[in-house]
Amino acid sequence: MAIGSGSNNNFMKLTENSCEENEIERATEHMSDSDLLQSRPWTKEGIEPPLSPRKCFALNLMLSQRFSSQFLQEEARGLSFDSVLTIAKYLHFLLSWSPPVPEENTSLPPLELVIEWLNVLLDSHFQQIRLAEDAKDIISSLEEKVAHMTKWQSESKALLGTLAEVSRQFEERQKNNNKMGDYCIEVVSF
Repeated sequence: MAIGSGSNNNFMKLTENSCEENEIERATEHMSDSDLLQSRPWTKEGIEPPLSPRKCFALNLMLSQRFSSQFLQEEARGLSFDSVLTIAKYLHFLLSWSPPVPEENTSLPPLELVIEWLNVLLDSHFQQIRLAEDAKDIISSLEEKVAHMTKWQSESKALLGTLAEVSRQFEERQKNNNKMGDYCIEVVSF
């Protein structure tokens, strides 16, 4: 099975057997180690993900695929709880590592997809995650991250509104101003 040529179902089966490193190895044999390292931008910062480079590559491909939330939730219910925790840890890592302004890197799934996958996994195994001791750390950390991202988003929206108003005022002044020289000094007040 070649990565990228199968459906999400094949990826789910591959992830289900994620303990089998040789299956991941076979699926990513066309990738050199240097290509795998280049597909993980966090290595430049010296950050270690919770999974091997080949598993990260396979999961990034899986996470970047188009999917139906309902279909994916049904398929995710068939995953073992250990696999769900492994994927959730990696998604948490991506969520924690990803910069607020996305970079032009096609090897990583967009932030929106990471959040959608997290929603699907949490919905499909809600009771197990709620009761499991080893999932509490991930859940509490996700709560903190979501609160931080929500605060950042509201602050960004307020800043964008202010910038839009300043831009509007500047354009209005530009229309009304007849410049006398090569430069113009203006005072912008809020």
